[in-house]
Amino acid sequence: MHNSKAITRKDLKNKRVLVRVDFNVPMDDGVIQDNSRIKNAFSTIKFLKDAQAKIILISHFGKTTYPNQIQSLKIIADEVSREYNSKIIFVDNCLDKKANTIIKEASTDSIILMENLRFHLEEEKCDMKFAKRLAGLADFYINEAFSTSHRRHASIFAIPQFLPHALGLSFKKEIETIDKFLDDAESPKMCIIGGAKLSTKINLLKNLVKRVDKLALGGGIAGAFLSFLGNSSLKIFNSEEFKEDVKEIIKNSQSYNCELIMPMDFSALVSSGGAFHHAIVSAENDNATIFDIGPNSVELFKRHVRESKMVLWNGPVGLFEKAPFDFGTLSIAKDVARLTRDKKLISIIGGGDTSFAMNKFKISQDLSYVSTAGGAFLSYLEGTELPGIKAMKDPYVLT
Repeated sequence: MHNSKAITRKDLKNKRVLVRVDFNVPMDDGVIQDNSRIKNAFSTIKFLKDAQAKIILISHFGKTTYPNQIQSLKIIADEVSREYNSKIIFVDNCLDKKANTIIKEASTDSIILMENLRFHLEEEKCDMKFAKRLAGLADFYINEAFSTSHRRHASIFAIPQFLPHALGLSFKKEIETIDKFLDDAESPKMCIIGGAKLSTKINLLKNLVKRVDKLALGGGIAGAFLSFLGNSSLKIFNSEEFKEDVKEIIKNSQSYNCELIMPMDFSALVSSGGAFHHAIVSAENDNATIFDIGPNSVELFKRHVRESKMVLWNGPVGLFEKAPFDFGTLSIAKDVARLTRDKKLISIIGGGDTSFAMNKFKISQDLSYVSTAGGAFLSYLEGTELPGIKAMKDPYVLT
């Protein structure tokens, strides 16, 4: 992305800066399960605090379209305060006439947090009047929400049309990291793609198979390919679904010299005598419900990881939330982390579930880059222009 102008801390002193963040954190019974998305914006928040700017945070939280207490951003205000070491001033309606007064009277050592944007239907409709009213709260706009920038929503796409703007520091690092992986001539370059549904990964696989040296498949995606190749009679896969897409990907893997790596065994529940038992099964077993790749497949994946210089991983290879089906994802993750620590590998982790798995296994700090994005990460890897980037015309760069 071409950037022609720089904006410094000095330029932003005492300016009102509207920052679109993604605080859509996973919750369980009112408790935050993973605060990575809050931490993700820290570098930009620190930049603005050092600049003595007035920081106004806007975000969505959940899929709601009406005000309710369960999806109020007020729930996470204390966590935001702790992470940013700042007093939080909460505004319970971003369109409240008092908002401008609250912002005007707020000190630069505090942070203003606006209520959930999706409490307003205009947000997801990308309503221009709504965006203009939000823009009226500030002098400058920063998008620090890469993870939701595949959405053409008012706070992502429309606000930059009314204010001078820039990408947040973490946002910029994210796209630079993905670009480096896709464009770097470093070889061998490997992708591990997992997940349950092939439908969500078709376009991703079509793009990656032309740009990487090795493509390892796990989860339901692998099952769909194995079914097509005739190497599996596992009943849960429909070999006819996406048949033409799978055929195209396999053909292009040969044309572009991309090695497709498939599991050879699985960790599964097998029905016997009216009960289910855990077992390791081959790809030909027709009496099993699989939940993970098997130990031989894990060793195969790990060997290819060791042979690679860069690895991008999207989608767990099994049901990592539940033992013993966390074995595949955990074992490969440990190897990726060790090789990264030893500076033998550049590792990029993307996708909500994959990032959550790395945090669960407590190895995120050992990896080169861990994205908190899900759909946006996939869309960008597919080569799709994100609305959140498309909206950034003639942007500033934070320096």
